[in-house]
Amino acid sequence: MKNLGKIIIIFIMTLPAFASLSVSVDKASVTRGERVTFTLKISGEGKVRVPPLDSLCGYDIESRMQSRKDIYTNGKREQELSLMYEFMPQKSCVIEAFPVSVNDVEYMTEAINVNVSKMSISKNEPFEVQLEVDKHSVYVGEPFEMRVNFQQRNNIQAVGESISLPDSKNIWIKSEHKGKGFVKNGYQSRSNMYAMSAQQSGKLTLGPLRWDLQVRSRSRDYWGSFMQRAKTRSVFSNEIEIDVKPLPEGVDIVGDLQIKAYVDKKEIHAGEAVNITIEARGSANVEDIASFNIHLEGAQAFNEEPKVSHFLQNDKYFGTFVQKSALVAEKDFTIPAFELTYMDVATDEVRTIKTEPIAIKVINTAAAPTQELKVSRPQQEVKDVNAQKGGISTLEASFLLLGGVLLGLILGLIPWKNFVNKQKGKHKVSAKESKEVLQLLMSNMDNDAEIEGFVKKISENLYEGKSHEIDKKRLKEILKTLQA
Repeated sequence: MKNLGKIIIIFIMTLPAFASLSVSVDKASVTRGERVTFTLKISGEGKVRVPPLDSLCGYDIESRMQSRKDIYTNGKREQELSLMYEFMPQKSCVIEAFPVSVNDVEYMTEAINVNVSKMSISKNEPFEVQLEVDKHSVYVGEPFEMRVNFQQRNNIQAVGESISLPDSKNIWIKSEHKGKGFVKNGYQSRSNMYAMSAQQSGKLTLGPLRWDLQVRSRSRDYWGSFMQRAKTRSVFSNEIEIDVKPLPEGVDIVGDLQIKAYVDKKEIHAGEAVNITIEARGSANVEDIASFNIHLEGAQAFNEEPKVSHFLQNDKYFGTFVQKSALVAEKDFTIPAFELTYMDVATDEVRTIKTEPIAIKVINTAAAPTQELKVSRPQQEVKDVNAQKGGISTLEASFLLLGGVLLGLILGLIPWKNFVNKQKGKHKVSAKESKEVLQLLMSNMDNDAEIEGFVKKISENLYEGKSHEIDKKRLKEILKTLQA
């Protein structure tokens, strides 16, 4: 019952002089699946205020009715107001007392006990729902399977149904698989499978599940004609208790797992990308696996967000964790082993599994920058030729002057500018996406976020088949600056 302490006027009526107030239920003892009608009767005169009742005994109110009638006692007429609320308790409970105001005077109703007993299932029951689990003891986060078996007699036609699954913040339904129906021994049967996991240690109770069916029924009207109506039939399942154990400190993954890492190639060219995939698979809470951070000296890593999926296979839960990355390098490198620590439910021990290291060969590596070549020679004694010969003659000087003039004329006729530009052009790269452009950018991207952004886009376009838009104008400007 909600908001019992907050009185809101929902009935304001003028009645004869106040005489009595009473509460009752049509059945104090019911079988699970039966509905109980709670009635509040007020007879007398005055203004009546009743709190807004959303639930009774902890269960939602499914329908409401009200009636008024005149009653005569010792020749005196009195008016009686009856408020009726219908609900379906699943366990024994108490309808708590609540206040009712008449003529601004507050009165308290009496508390009422409602006893609920479990349904006795016999072979002739037209409907049945049964719960099964594959494990009765699990760790926090460990997946387990719950099977819900439905049966209904062949000669009964249901026009609609609804199922109430366990509603608890301490349990998570990972996936659902609805099975196909089949007929056996005069019953229509089917099973639904649910992969679940508990989120808190302790005792966990599954059920009872409620299966509501809209069933066709025939009845006669006032004139004796048959009428088709839909009647709601509620069926409850059994209950199952599961022991949920806490995980050791520092361990978040539990189940049965394998891990592997593989690449698309083990030999690449300098500036080319190698694609690596890390995959963890098994019956475990793979959604709790943290992404792997890849940091390699001498290589640039481009990591994607991990992808997690769940599915049922042969009535068993499985999950996969997949993370992909692209690695670009200029020299040989080794991808290290990746580790995953989890609670192994097969051995009931904490276990660490690893991938194998992967060596990557890089061919056509860029040459290391050359140092200035220093050549040393033994000092030789230089003799003064002019001193020995006493200088050059006038004739020799004339010939040297004439040779210099002729050499200057010859050199002036050669198109040196075009030749030099042609030689420089051989080492220029255009703004077209290519391995040469990628290599030039990678060697100059330290502490430059813009160049690093171009490296990422061009690398993914060249080696991952993506189609990022490249600002060619800006790329030309950067290349021009780098090649200046």
